[in-house]
Amino acid sequence: MKNSSRTVLLTGAAGGIGRSIAKRLATDGYKLVLTDIVSCDDVIEEEGLRGAVVHTARCDLSSSADVNAFLDDMNQRTQVDILINNAAHMALMPFDDMTVDHLQIFLRVDIEAAFLLSQFVSKGMRERGWGRIVNVVSSSAWAPSPYMVGYITAKMGLVGLTRALAVELAPGGISVNAITPSLTRHAGIADKLPEVVWETDRNRQAIKRTGVPEDMVGAVAFMISDDAAFMTGQTMVVDGGMVFL
Repeated sequence: MKNSSRTVLLTGAAGGIGRSIAKRLATDGYKLVLTDIVSCDDVIEEEGLRGAVVHTARCDLSSSADVNAFLDDMNQRTQVDILINNAAHMALMPFDDMTVDHLQIFLRVDIEAAFLLSQFVSKGMRERGWGRIVNVVSSSAWAPSPYMVGYITAKMGLVGLTRALAVELAPGGISVNAITPSLTRHAGIADKLPEVVWETDRNRQAIKRTGVPEDMVGAVAFMISDDAAFMTGQTMVVDGGMVFL
């Protein structure tokens, strides 16, 4: 089947990795539905996206009301052949300062939203006998740093969801895989972390440079393609050789 007949739903599309994924998939001919907590309207002005078939929508994935409203709109708008759960809540916080409410934000964005979106799209995928779900996790789940309890807990939970759904959805022709980036430098985060953090990550990697969003898109493009038809439940690490699974 040609890419132009397939629609991709991409969350976290306004961020660095999401934006790069959107550009690559538009270039590859896919139709796109882009969503984020902020507007994605500027994303469609990126080179590679002009002229593509793209719909954008704002959705706060930490809000059940927002998610349900978004799904209602999607139900009337289009079928989804490919889901990429890329959105994440990222905040550094000492464990002693965390509350359950803080933890719930991480879990709602990373796990609850991915659960609901996967449940929504998988119904149509099963009817058509084909579907792809890709979850974006993090090398931090295997190589933790301080003050990331909420983030790492949510990302490792997303790994579990990936594996469980891979088994349950395979009979319907749906594959579920995950990509694992390391700390990735882009405009939204570059100035928010001290240089020592970037240097520490580089020193933990076999490839001694900081990853950029463009490093991730090839793995995602492969996972959603027909070339990955015999692959499911896997976690593909794209982190410069920090973690070996």
